[in-house]
Amino acid sequence: MKRIGTVARLLILTGVVLLATGAALAYPYAHSRLARPPSARVLTPTTELGSPTPESPEEPAEPQSSKAPLPTQEPPVSPSPEAAYSPAPSVTEEPGHSEPPGPRVVPPDRIVIPTLDLDGPVVPVSLERSEVGSEVEVTWQVPDEYAAGWHDTSALLGESGNIVLNGHNTTRGEIFRDLYTLKVDDEIILHAGEISRTYAVSVTLILPEAGQPMEVRRANARYVMATDHERLTLVTCHPYGSLRNRLIVIAMPSQSDPVVEPSEVR
Repeated sequence: MKRIGTVARLLILTGVVLLATGAALAYPYAHSRLARPPSARVLTPTTELGSPTPESPEEPAEPQSSKAPLPTQEPPVSPSPEAAYSPAPSVTEEPGHSEPPGPRVVPPDRIVIPTLDLDGPVVPVSLERSEVGSEVEVTWQVPDEYAAGWHDTSALLGESGNIVLNGHNTTRGEIFRDLYTLKVDDEIILHAGEISRTYAVSVTLILPEAGQPMEVRRANARYVMATDHERLTLVTCHPYGSLRNRLIVIAMPSQSDPVVEPSEVR
């Protein structure tokens, strides 16, 4: 009888340990799906860009540049959400960054987000072309390890323009897993060797992506296109474990380091 009681206690203890382990593993998935990003604007296909959503009347205004007219070219977009992040500005666009004149204008190689305890490498990523039937799809590579991917057609560190980084939020390092928790004015620091620049989060956007019509996905692509001013754009999926939405974080320079105009490096 005593032996049966011991076995029962062991079984109960094992069950408690398994439940605790399962809860710990499920937390990122459940939290990301249930918790509303603190400063995110959720844009639907019918939401007028630049206007607040009914659920968030006091959320921060979108940076003026994201409301400006977009480039006229319409990038090809993969209909498959698994192909991952944002479509390209142009299939034939030249990167134009092969010979930056001096050490201040270089690709970023490290990203630090203090509030997320994030400190990881940044690696260049390029466009990938694939044929699906008679269509040619163009998508951005995404690093397979714990690293953010710098779009090699986007701006360099220290250059006036849009620096675009992508990264996974689920599997393959999950470098951007907690990106949705960023708040307005949180700092993001980019490094390139001994050079660093600090940016402050301005707005977080959640954009429906998977299963959306082509015009919606092309509209989403505006945020990775070139700008005439310096800004940082981070791109991942949302929520955790899903490819349903794009999560876009836009950050603006928070320090007065001089920048180099694109005409000076090309």
